[in-house]
Amino acid sequence: MEFNPRSIAIYSVGLLGGSIGAGLKASGYNGKIIGLSSEASIRIALSLGIIDDGKGYDDFEEIATTVDCIFLCSPIMTIIETIKKLGKMRLPDGLVITDVGSTKSEIVSCARNVLPSNVEFIGGHPMAGSEKSGAGASDPFLFQNAMYFLAPVDNATGSRSGSFASFIERFLGCRTVIIDPVEHDAIVAAVSHVPHILSVALVNLARQVEDARPGTLKMAAGGFRDMTRIASAPYSMWHDILATNKKAIAPLIDSYIAILKEMKSSLAADKLEASFRAAAETRSEIPQSNKGFIRPQFDILVVAKDQPGIIAEMSGALARVNINIKDIEVLKVREGEAGTIRMAFESRETADNAISVLTSLGLTARERD
Repeated sequence: MEFNPRSIAIYSVGLLGGSIGAGLKASGYNGKIIGLSSEASIRIALSLGIIDDGKGYDDFEEIATTVDCIFLCSPIMTIIETIKKLGKMRLPDGLVITDVGSTKSEIVSCARNVLPSNVEFIGGHPMAGSEKSGAGASDPFLFQNAMYFLAPVDNATGSRSGSFASFIERFLGCRTVIIDPVEHDAIVAAVSHVPHILSVALVNLARQVEDARPGTLKMAAGGFRDMTRIASAPYSMWHDILATNKKAIAPLIDSYIAILKEMKSSLAADKLEASFRAAAETRSEIPQSNKGFIRPQFDILVVAKDQPGIIAEMSGALARVNINIKDIEVLKVREGEAGTIRMAFESRETADNAISVLTSLGLTARERD
């Protein structure tokens, strides 16, 4: 079944909700977008032109019973409570409800249990964000090339999860993957949630050493900062994520403790080489771009002098031969990286062509290992 909504409601017009509205508008969606949020957020969203109409949360039932699609963009616990409210409403046939929560099992389970059979719930998790927040930080390009998990309640014949995926890929520019909610939570526990907990633990360990040996933190270099950057995120943002994924996180922490114990024994016996070798081999399997989970992007490294206009010169030269840069990064910390700028492209052929163009400018460029 096709998904072609004439009207979309965005519940909570903050960074993600606002960016969904902004992305839809920027890419030519011609249906009506209604925001439900605080008065201040609605005022900002209307001024930015990312919604067509704005309502307060008290008007939710009125809006929910008239639109074709609802994006739930609040924190996870609020999403679950909102789904329960929807379950008590007389919802229109064919309504598609989705969300942007970072965990999926509890959300999808709630939707399966309380929503009527005449509507379809498709859980969503866009792997995108910003250090900024609120409607004022809305970015029409926030989801471009970002991975966007979809975990439908029912992926059987007749489900619109496939056409919904095509819709958001078209209008938000994301890269979708349809996944079982339990599988999703197991994956993000391993590559996101547990690493965050470990980052917090590592910083707290450094704090203990700092207290015993003042000056320790001043010695922390790029590697330590890279490993612990995510520890700066506020607990208020992480509470709901961790609380709704305990089943997947706790066993992985046990496994990590077991690995540390093994490595402690190997350290005493001077037999850590195998662990280092295995880690290096596994890490080489990770896609070079964190936006390329399903369709990996191809990185090149460029050695360029730090001078005004150098990035413009490079991007201009590539644009003239119709080469699109999917991602670009100035490498501030370059431990083991022989380059100052990283560029990502959609295919190896495009990356090779980019290397040729940049080399013709007198720059040194190569594929990233």
